[in-house]
Amino acid sequence: MFDFDKDVIEKSFEKPVVVDFWAEWCGPCKVLGPVIDKIAEEQTAHWSLVKIDTEAFQDIASRFHVRSIPNVKMFYRGEIIDEFAGALSRQMILEWLEKTLPKDGLKALDLLLENSTEPSVEELEQLLLDYPETQEIRIVFSQVILWDHPERIPELLAPIKMGTPLYDKATCLKDIAALLLLDTDDKTINSIKQQLQHGSLEDGIKEIIDALGRDNKTANGMLAKAAIGIFNTLGLQHPFSKNYRKRLDMVL
Repeated sequence: MFDFDKDVIEKSFEKPVVVDFWAEWCGPCKVLGPVIDKIAEEQTAHWSLVKIDTEAFQDIASRFHVRSIPNVKMFYRGEIIDEFAGALSRQMILEWLEKTLPKDGLKALDLLLENSTEPSVEELEQLLLDYPETQEIRIVFSQVILWDHPERIPELLAPIKMGTPLYDKATCLKDIAALLLLDTDDKTINSIKQQLQHGSLEDGIKEIIDALGRDNKTANGMLAKAAIGIFNTLGLQHPFSKNYRKRLDMVL
């Protein structure tokens, strides 16, 4: 039985997985399908192909915001790193693969993370100097320095543009940083900032939810954006997300 998390997410930690979202009624899908199948056979050592019928797996299509088909997404280490829509030609698909398959910078980041669960600021700084075009390094670096140096986040994430796969992650981090940098006399906001920046994340989340329960437009909506950013950055499987995300949704 097909299990997306096992057959795509987990497998993508071994090598990239390309997912072709299609449907029987879709004419362009029938054009794209044989082409991408053939390329997958030729490049099987470098990536795997998984085909998902959006009629049979509507929940998965919805989960990954598939609004039109054919839609092709590449997963690597559990994340979507790029995608395209439409029936591209063989040459265009080959060019997309050449551009999208993990490059040296991403591989270097993966190696660092495999050898160190908590990479140092110095290690990430050097990695970014070596591979400035690798956006994943910018995301990880931002996550590491966010609480101590939020002032660095806007510039660090500026190269990640709208429409690119990591834009949503970058936006979440920038929303959190904006709250931490907010200059205000509001005692509640300042208390929340202190909790977050001194490692009391759970207490900070509780205080955020209480404040939003009283006024979900607190700080002109910046508090709500930061709260959503925190949960999205932590991920849905994080214990804090499991315990508090629904409470946040209720107050918002």
